[in-house]
Amino acid sequence: ANQEVLQAMSCWSMVNIALIPKQKTMLVKLGGISVVANAMMQHPFNAEVQFRALFALINLVIPSDNLADEDAINAAAEEELGVAVDVTERDMLDENVGQISNLVVVAMKNFCSSEAILNRACLVLHNLSLNEEYHRSLLWTPNCYQMLEWCIGNYRHDQVLQQSAGGTLQRLQVTLANDGDLRMRFLETIRSQQQSQLEQVRREALAVGEAAAT
Repeated sequence: ANQEVLQAMSCWSMVNIALIPKQKTMLVKLGGISVVANAMMQHPFNAEVQFRALFALINLVIPSDNLADEDAINAAAEEELGVAVDVTERDMLDENVGQISNLVVVAMKNFCSSEAILNRACLVLHNLSLNEEYHRSLLWTPNCYQMLEWCIGNYRHDQVLQQSAGGTLQRLQVTLANDGDLRMRFLETIRSQQQSQLEQVRREALAVGEAAAT
């Protein structure tokens, strides 16, 4: 339990650190996104860890304008901390985008009754969707598209959620509309996921029936 508290507070500290662009750049280059992702993986059913981790990711997944790249003091600090000179925020995000989107969707499914968690999760996905290159990662993340639709349908009075989830879906729909092959493969994936879910429900119903019979 103490470890969960520590992880939650560590993620919360990243929220504050990331408010200053230079500090956020340093944090991301040092692996801050991976640290947040690890906290989410280690404590998937702890609401406080998930909430604070998602809050941290909202800012961490948007690369800063690298205004400090030519700052000698900043460069010296990065070297002292062991940050690779040729590593950028974008490099770190590119490396982690698939894992991030998956962990966000897992949190949405595990805490589908928590408006606060869903609100932050939709903001993370929204910020990822601002980069068109990440649209495929979002589309291929299992249940990502469906969870965004579900949130819009079930939390109609949360304007922030409506705007962030709606904006993400609109961007993904434009990408699908502009690529016929991608659209066909995506629709086939959706059908396959729905079929798997139906089969799981059928198996569970059979198991319940067999248990009742005995």
